[in-house]
Amino acid sequence: MNGEESSFFAEIERKKWRGIRIMYLVLFLNSTGFSILLPSMWPYLQHLDPTVNYSFLGVAAAAYSVGQLVASPLAGKWSTVRGKVTLPLQMVMFIGVLGNLIYALACLLKHISPQLALWCVVVGRVLSGAGAGCIAIARSYHGTVTTLDERTGVVSKGSMAQSVGFILGPGLSLMTSLLHSGFSIGHMEFSQYTIPAYLSVFMIVTNMVIVAIWFDEDVGPADLVVNSMVEQSEIATLRVKWTGVVICNLMAFISMLSFTVLETLNTPIIQAELGLSQSQAVKWSSIFLTATSVFSFLTFALATPLGRRFGERKMMGVAYTLSALAYVFFYPFGPGYIPKTEWTPLSNVNVTYTNQTEVAGCGWQNNWCYTQKQLNIYQFIGANAVLLFSYPLAVVLLLSRISKILGPHPQGTVMGILTAVGSLARAIGPAIFSSLFEALGPPAVTFCPCTMYFQ
Repeated sequence: MNGEESSFFAEIERKKWRGIRIMYLVLFLNSTGFSILLPSMWPYLQHLDPTVNYSFLGVAAAAYSVGQLVASPLAGKWSTVRGKVTLPLQMVMFIGVLGNLIYALACLLKHISPQLALWCVVVGRVLSGAGAGCIAIARSYHGTVTTLDERTGVVSKGSMAQSVGFILGPGLSLMTSLLHSGFSIGHMEFSQYTIPAYLSVFMIVTNMVIVAIWFDEDVGPADLVVNSMVEQSEIATLRVKWTGVVICNLMAFISMLSFTVLETLNTPIIQAELGLSQSQAVKWSSIFLTATSVFSFLTFALATPLGRRFGERKMMGVAYTLSALAYVFFYPFGPGYIPKTEWTPLSNVNVTYTNQTEVAGCGWQNNWCYTQKQLNIYQFIGANAVLLFSYPLAVVLLLSRISKILGPHPQGTVMGILTAVGSLARAIGPAIFSSLFEALGPPAVTFCPCTMYFQ
């Protein structure tokens, strides 16, 4: 290879790694924008309509995943057919901007029709989920432009970027929770409930600008053979082990379905079990999610060396076993019972500040609030600690495994399907678990995920 060719390949390699790092940023900002809304979503629904129940929380939480379920395979397929990812990436992110704006502006309808405001939140969540189709595109790009030796490390770092986003998001939500009611311009509110959505819009727009200015798609399988220098004619003859792909998708579905418990019910559990107001629940949920996400980030960093040391399959078995055991600790053993709060059958509110009312404690309409033992806070933290070690470990190893099964083949469509499978689980999970939580309380959080893991 002469000097001119060497310089050409060095330039292509430089562009490749710049593109990989930009996709890290896409994953990071997307997960930050997603997680910043989690602690305040349930109190926001209560703010729009104090009579809202846990089942509607499940609908609102699942709506995001419905949008992602539809958009991810379409975005992945679009990027594969085009052979380029920029246009599909920009389009799904633009949809995400619209979704977060609709979510924030739902407060404008609160004074007209609380029910309409709630469904406006659902529409915003669906579009925000469609914007998360960028995850499938970023993952497929990472799988396409890396060699087999590079892939586990790149996938792991991509997952770490998402984990950092999950750390930062609740931290930002904690900061916005200090604003309480904030201020209003007419009926447009800038409060602890809406500012997170506006921040999410800012992050997505930042993503779009960075991709437009610095992302270069000159590198790709059509221009440079990157997968261990396999010739294109050889790529066409290599077979994908589709049984392995199906198994990985099934395992991803089970992992994500059970993890929706933490995503959806973290704030309601804290509010009910500790007898907190909406603002207090947002604050403590944000603190808790930030702390546990730091722990999760450390697990992402350990996933690659643990997989190499003990083998990816063995570590996946360990991860799934620990996840099942974690849910046992969600069972409320006491001591003591759920704190009683002052409520009336029509309001269940506490007056807190500026003559506004907030829903507090465990919902009066749920019979288990009167009879069930309290979930010990240290037990709750321990259960989440185990789950946030095992879940990220399983995710990194699954993504690495499926990417290696695909080998040098274009990965957009399959990664889109994998993301859609996770979205399907997150669409079903909130509806199931929020309804079970409303009917049975925390014991439902214990038995259902355990049953799935031990199948």
